Amino acid sequence: MKNQDEFGGMRLLADFQTAHSAFGEFVLLKSSFVDTLSGIADFKAETYPDQQVMIRLKEAKALISELQKRVQYIEAGIEDAGTSSTFLD
Repeated sequence: MKNQDEFGGMRLLADFQTAHSAFGEFVLLKSSFVDTLSGIADFKAETYPDQQVMIRLKEAKALISELQKRVQYIEAGIEDAGTSSTFLD
């Protein structure tokens, strides 16, 4: 994914499915995306292919923890000043 100056035109997670392997200790994540500007009339939105990734148990736990922290910040109204106009490297 390339860096963006704004959040407009970025991929937006539209749907996902998960599966897992207890033996292999991993989670499979299949995700579908849409262009954030796809709702604008006469705008040619980019189409993105579905993606499927495998996430090892350790990384899945770290991802869950980080997502939960971010959700709690959002619900508490705490802004992340680092993402006001740019995205992560």
